[in-house]
Amino acid sequence: MGPELILAGALMAALVLYALGGGADFGGGVWDLLASGPRAGAQRQAIERAIGPIWEANHVWLILAIVLTFSCFPPVFARLGIVLHIPLTLMLVGIVLRGSAFTFRTYDDQHDAVQRRWGRIFAGASLVTPVLLGVCIGAVASGRAGPVPAHGAFVDRFVAPWLTIVRWRPPGARFDRTVMVLPGMLTDDCFRRLRVLLRFA
Repeated sequence: MGPELILAGALMAALVLYALGGGADFGGGVWDLLASGPRAGAQRQAIERAIGPIWEANHVWLILAIVLTFSCFPPVFARLGIVLHIPLTLMLVGIVLRGSAFTFRTYDDQHDAVQRRWGRIFAGASLVTPVLLGVCIGAVASGRAGPVPAHGAFVDRFVAPWLTIVRWRPPGARFDRTVMVLPGMLTDDCFRRLRVLLRFA
């Protein structure tokens, strides 16, 4: 087995460990978002106690995956960093907001509106960040994270590989319909037909 396969295995292991450990943390944030009723406060305290000791350590696996990709597979890092720079940047902002909000909420002594606001930011970032990570993984797995065309509109070059928004007004309808198509939702042939229809219809 060559060194590239060993390094690819280490990269895969880091991503799996992040998905397991970080996924549990993100699930805790969604639970925090959905906590309601008279036991909502107790549920949020249980979340803090459960993920408090390990939540920051889980990002070590993501950092390891990024460093391995940057050091061992620079062309892959360059392509993903260019094609998926919008969802990756938003995902990193979500990770930072999530960690900051969790810390500020946990160590705030006063149970007031500020603490509730940090709780909402923590819960919202916990919901949005894994969705963006899934969008990136879907773009890579579907093969749409290919070379960036040298010419074309910004949306065609940097947004279409991971998100397509379809807006149309059916005959006789009063309002437009909007559909978001994420990578992997359609077969490649259906996706190409949709792009042609939207461009030339």
